[in-house]
Amino acid sequence: MTRAVAAVLVISWVLLGMPELTGLDAWVHDALPRPEWLRDIAFVVSLVLGPTLGWAFAAVLFGLAWWRHDPRLWKALAVHGLCCATVLTRYLFDRVRPVEYHLPSYPSGHTVAVASIGFTLVVLLKRGVLWAVLAVLVAGFARVVLEMHWVTDVIGAVLGVTGVGLVAALALGLVTSGRELVPRLVRPRRRP
Repeated sequence: MTRAVAAVLVISWVLLGMPELTGLDAWVHDALPRPEWLRDIAFVVSLVLGPTLGWAFAAVLFGLAWWRHDPRLWKALAVHGLCCATVLTRYLFDRVRPVEYHLPSYPSGHTVAVASIGFTLVVLLKRGVLWAVLAVLVAGFARVVLEMHWVTDVIGAVLGVTGVGLVAALALGLVTSGRELVPRLVRPRRRP
């Protein structure tokens, strides 16, 4: 089941990146109010929740894996790296941003970084799904507010990271099924 979900996510990620611009992108771009105070907050959020945080997380994970000699942490570092590598596909999609900028738009690098951290932490700790989702939503919203990305750039980043992350976590034996990633609050309890 988890392999099928991963395949659907990866295929969706690729298909979503193919059009230059979707109706959803145009609608959100035109309809979203961007007062100066919101742009200021989004700018600060983008400074904190972005690629630098992804690199810092990788460095801490590397240090822990080295210090503890824990194969599970090395595997988690590999998953994080593969999730982050999804940003390199932006050169294949080569989508133009809402504003003039020197890098292609799809997928959002800031969102990829935050989603990679969240996915890796959930795989390692088997909890924290809500915090990971909230962080990704905040980071993605900030990028759309700043007009650095279309809304599908953010959605595509989450699809790509989650799909590639599931494939990598399955291949490395960090998960055997998606069930262990679902919080207990969501999972129905079995009756004895």
